[in-house]
Amino acid sequence: MRIRPIILALLSLLAPLAVAAGADTGEPVTVFVAKKIITMDATRPEATHVAVADGRILAVGGPRDMAPWITDRPHVVDERFRSKYLMPGLIDPHLHPYIGALLLPMDFVTPHAWTLPGQSVEGVRGHDAYVARLHSLEAEKQDETGWLMTWGYHHLYHGPISRSDLDAISSTRPILVWHRSFHEVYMNSAALEILELRAENGDAAPHGVDYENGHFWELGMRLALSRLAPILLAPAHYQRGLALTRQAIHAGGITSIMDGAFGTLDLETEWRALQAWETDDLPFRVVLLPDGRALGEELGHQRAMQVIEQLPERSSEHLIFPTKSVKLFSDGAFYSQLMQMGPPGYLDGHGGEWLMQPAELLTAARVYWNAGYQINVHANGDRGIDAALDVLERLQGERPRLDHRYALHHFGYSTPEQAERLAALGGIVSANPYYLWALGDLYAKHGLGPERASQMVRLGALHRSGVRFSLHSDFTMAPASPLRLAQVAASRRTAEGNVMAPRERVPIPVALRAITLDAAHLMKMEDEIGSIRAGKRADFTVLERNPIDTKADELGEIPIWGTVFGGRIFPARP
Repeated sequence: MRIRPIILALLSLLAPLAVAAGADTGEPVTVFVAKKIITMDATRPEATHVAVADGRILAVGGPRDMAPWITDRPHVVDERFRSKYLMPGLIDPHLHPYIGALLLPMDFVTPHAWTLPGQSVEGVRGHDAYVARLHSLEAEKQDETGWLMTWGYHHLYHGPISRSDLDAISSTRPILVWHRSFHEVYMNSAALEILELRAENGDAAPHGVDYENGHFWELGMRLALSRLAPILLAPAHYQRGLALTRQAIHAGGITSIMDGAFGTLDLETEWRALQAWETDDLPFRVVLLPDGRALGEELGHQRAMQVIEQLPERSSEHLIFPTKSVKLFSDGAFYSQLMQMGPPGYLDGHGGEWLMQPAELLTAARVYWNAGYQINVHANGDRGIDAALDVLERLQGERPRLDHRYALHHFGYSTPEQAERLAALGGIVSANPYYLWALGDLYAKHGLGPERASQMVRLGALHRSGVRFSLHSDFTMAPASPLRLAQVAASRRTAEGNVMAPRERVPIPVALRAITLDAAHLMKMEDEIGSIRAGKRADFTVLERNPIDTKADELGEIPIWGTVFGGRIFPARP
């Protein structure tokens, strides 16, 4: 009976020898020293030292906590961050690289100013100023051939625009005007002719297509994109756009993103193009959430699920297909005011759009739910959110599941009751608070009215109801800047300087958690990223100021020195 205590005693004596024997295996330990480390770990929320090796965190704490890891092992103490602040690597759980690749090579003509890789763009408002800017861009290209492509048009900021307006700018150069929502485009006659987009035989145009005005929206966008694809996916355009997107992501201090609908254009084409990012010097990882709607329409949802099941076999260090996760859709775009709104509807009486009819959404979701998938649903208006929640309630009744992480993405306008319903059903949210900043004042006058416009993206209600939520940019629907998203969530201040529905603000620590640990939870990666603790990946964002001590209105202004990704240092400005 005394043998076991003796063996345990011997093992305890041998343990240090085992550590010493393995001390020269693997890479040396690096101990990063910072003025403060904000860990997002409730057990130890702050520290000054973090030990890293082989891309993983060994220990977090003070100098004494590092000693067991460096006493008998090669190590370096890196003090370059002694005057700076470390956070877990910032996460954007809904950012489409393909949108950046398509749009960033274009001319930005937007209602608000933009800071882009290598340039700054001043905002343009009003119909005359907008058209004048298009004329100016055309004049700049007089000695060039090819398209004039712009992004950022918004009908409520810039007034109506039509094919005839664009023909007046040029009757020979093809012109593409991409709406701020990404869900609509306008083209002139030259563009329509090149793409062979015309009404034939007097047949009625498909839904979402207005040939007369050169306008394609929501479901009609698929037709436009199918014809534009050879131009937009040409390497000279697309690869340049990917390079600019990479710069924008890194400048935002981001170390992990999730493409919120991979394969929307064409899965294999997007995959081949994105593999250019699989290099040793890429300072972030990309989780590729498959677009179940696009695949389902092509293959049927059962076959689409079989294809999705095989995608994780392609995963690499930087490009990762999640296991059993899929993206589906409810209603239309928030920037276009095509989201589905419940009573009293829109001020002018127009209706929204369905990207998947509620019955279609249920049919598709059931296939994936019964196979144990996490289901992510694009849902913008309160009626669209109701449709998504009806699906969750129905599926939970048919086959109850724990920790299903059924997630609503965007969450533009909701009701307080929907926040409570989400909590009761165990749902989570990935929200875009930038809607409030860019559109709150405008939608108070057009479309929603002051009450509902002020309550867009109601995160306070989610927080009070106990619903976990993350924040995303849906770049370029918002800048690729998680700290700016946190600023809007914590301040509720709009572009015009107004604070809307202050009860829907969230505390700064909650907003920071939404761009770190809760974003990791949405991506089912909370065991790997999102906080700074032993065992997780060594991903950090390096800041010049402490975000906890910063005013909510100034979070987005904190200078970002750079990032640490997998233990490797990537300055924002090499």
